[in-house]
Amino acid sequence: MNKPVTNPILFERLLFEISSKFVNLPASDVDKEINAAIRKIVEFLGIDQCVFGEFRDDGSSLKISHGYTTCTWPETDGIILNDIAPNTILRLKRGEVVNLSQLPQDIPEDWHEELAYAAKVGLKSCVGVSLNVGGSVLGVIIFESYRSYQNWTDQSIQHMRLLAQIFANALERKQTDLKLRKAFDRIHELSEHLKEENRYLRETISSQSRYENIIGRSPAMGFVLGKIEQVAETDSTVLLLGETGTGKTLMAQLVHQLSRRKNKTMIKVNCATLPANLLESELFGHEKGAFTGAVTKKIGRFEIANGSTLFLDEIGELPLDLQSKLLRVLDDGEFERLGNATSVKVDVRIIAATNRNLDKMISDGTFRSDLFYRLNVYPVRVPPLRERLEDIPDMVWSFTKEFCKTMGRDVTHIPQKNLDAVMNYAWPGNIRELKNVVENAMISNQGNTLYLLPPERSQTQDQDDLSFERAERAHIISVLKKTGGRIKGKGGAADALMLKPSTLYSKMKKLGIDSGAGPMLQ
Repeated sequence: MNKPVTNPILFERLLFEISSKFVNLPASDVDKEINAAIRKIVEFLGIDQCVFGEFRDDGSSLKISHGYTTCTWPETDGIILNDIAPNTILRLKRGEVVNLSQLPQDIPEDWHEELAYAAKVGLKSCVGVSLNVGGSVLGVIIFESYRSYQNWTDQSIQHMRLLAQIFANALERKQTDLKLRKAFDRIHELSEHLKEENRYLRETISSQSRYENIIGRSPAMGFVLGKIEQVAETDSTVLLLGETGTGKTLMAQLVHQLSRRKNKTMIKVNCATLPANLLESELFGHEKGAFTGAVTKKIGRFEIANGSTLFLDEIGELPLDLQSKLLRVLDDGEFERLGNATSVKVDVRIIAATNRNLDKMISDGTFRSDLFYRLNVYPVRVPPLRERLEDIPDMVWSFTKEFCKTMGRDVTHIPQKNLDAVMNYAWPGNIRELKNVVENAMISNQGNTLYLLPPERSQTQDQDDLSFERAERAHIISVLKKTGGRIKGKGGAADALMLKPSTLYSKMKKLGIDSGAGPMLQ
């Protein structure tokens, strides 16, 4: 027996009440209010269930998103309605109303899925209405009765259409808000990505600019630059070791440039270019009349470098009597100007460099061991050019471009055989010698092609190199004996020689030293 739908006037009042709830409702509250409204409708109509489905992004699958039931529904949450009522959903998607008051009699015979579902769950009446906004169907709302048949009149269906319109407008607002949120999230994601790209670009540009005077992609230079980056931001003393012409001054400038003191000028003193009496004054300053010729007061390099970095080049040439005074500055940060007993306190970061063998100088008594230990906080060995031959082509082109600017030239080609020739030369004078050779070639060649050849080796040079090789071989063998033939690890030969193990192995192979510490060490 059909049950009449509740008083239409009261239904209209309920619709007005529900509609007022959605006025200016934040999108975040739409779902909660739809659930509350569906419950009121079910209770008001005295039916058993109302389900609310939304079409997914693909526009085909209809998934239940809201609902209220007074009984135990036999299906699981999140069910796809297309699977159990495909014909019903097809009509609803076209914007039609599906009114099935008497089940299963009202179900068309070819609606097999609907017939099977109604028989399975005992469904007696249902009506489905589309949620339509601007000609687009966003979802459906279905009213169902299991305990009794319902008399869905045209007026009651019209009321359901109004309810569906209220829900459709709210659903559109929610979906629009969701799309906006996704768009904002995507914009934020892209913004963060761009920020990261900009940060990486700034770091790359910074890295390129801070190394703009450093030419070298070889593993040997990569190792050195890695060590410099590690120590640069500290205030630790750095001792740069290496042969003449290897670029120790550039490395000192890089340490300062990467340090916290970079905003102040690095002060440089070459300990080999000044006599001992002038060097002391240069370092520590003097008062007027402190010695003959001191007609005015002079501020020393230590005071000038206060808060900055002081680069002591050729530290091995520092006279013994000044070494003790330097040691005090390194220990206490204090010194006295010549002619003044008052101590001056400074905050100076020290970078020292030498091409001398300080260990031998200590043995000979020409360099203080305590000063060496104070300077040798963080030693960095700058490799000679023969250990980074792969960097030579870049250096040659860099020097060539530099001389093109000063000489008004336009060199566009260097024969590969010339580059091969310079890469096969030992370069005892290192980078300085290579630059001189490039400059000589620029003067000698006037065209766009630069013909570059290494210096001719004299018999004296060959003998000197042989003597150097013999001395180097003897020194490596001596160290290997002290370490019991151990090369790697702390206290190994490579550590003692301040070389990478791979570099030491290469040297040993070249000099005919057995890596197994066997008979060749005799």
